[in-house]
Amino acid sequence: MLRLKGEVYEYAVLGIGNLSFSGKISFRGYQITWSTPKNLTTTGGQRIDFRIQKGNSIVDSFVYWYIPFQLDSFCVSIYTKPIELPEEEITFVFIHIEGKDLWMVLAKNKY
Repeated sequence: MLRLKGEVYEYAVLGIGNLSFSGKISFRGYQITWSTPKNLTTTGGQRIDFRIQKGNSIVDSFVYWYIPFQLDSFCVSIYTKPIELPEEEITFVFIHIEGKDLWMVLAKNKY
């Protein structure tokens, strides 16, 4: 759990460090999976496909584009992606700092 602006959130870390792998995690009754990033540009830009499932049904999906050259003029780059699910909203957070990454998913605590 973490507290942000007086709200309590449950979170899961999807990855830390140099993130270039496929993954899968259970979070609040959902299965979140992401594909191995594909190098699509000469600068190392990657397309990462995220899929959110409940049971055998896909409830949502999105594409995250990681473009390294966008980070040249920034110390920290943060991208968030809110997803409205049937029962709640979850937010994906992608943070990049000097070649290191932190990917998380957040949801407001119901209790």
